[in-house]
Amino acid sequence: MNVNMLEKHLFVSVGRRVDKMFSCSSLIVFAVVGMAGVVVETTVFHNMEQGQLLSEANTKFAFDLYKRHASSNSQNIFMSPLSITVALAMTYLGARGQTKSQMKEVLHFTDVEEGHLHQAFTDIQAALNKPEQAYKLYMANRLFGEKSYTFLDEFLTAGRKHYGAKLAEVDFR
Repeated sequence: MNVNMLEKHLFVSVGRRVDKMFSCSSLIVFAVVGMAGVVVETTVFHNMEQGQLLSEANTKFAFDLYKRHASSNSQNIFMSPLSITVALAMTYLGARGQTKSQMKEVLHFTDVEEGHLHQAFTDIQAALNKPEQAYKLYMANRLFGEKSYTFLDEFLTAGRKHYGAKLAEVDFR
């Protein structure tokens, strides 16, 4: 399947899902970063299968999020599911136990292998920020943590490696 066919399929599928979920009388503004189109075109995933699974997970999460915030009385909605997912994936890096399993379910990370998840996010951000792109997309990732808490080096290193996110110590008390 070439990129144009994939994009057409993606937009037709999205359109059908939106039509089934929402009344046509409301204006829908929904920012979906075309992860599949950008990434498939440049083939930057270290693991294509896992990258595709992450793209599908982000799409599912985006629709869940939209369904939660949209109603017949709501105003126009504009959101970037990729930005929201990246922010939550950074915190997922440090989640354990029940919190981790709940986040995994809500974010639809269940089909993505744990060892490939954060690398796939790295690959997506790299594809969106290639120097030869006609546009510049700036993503400012940052972790904020209670200054009295000691964070694991593994968590801090992974945050910098996969998201370019340093930890800013904050007094939340």
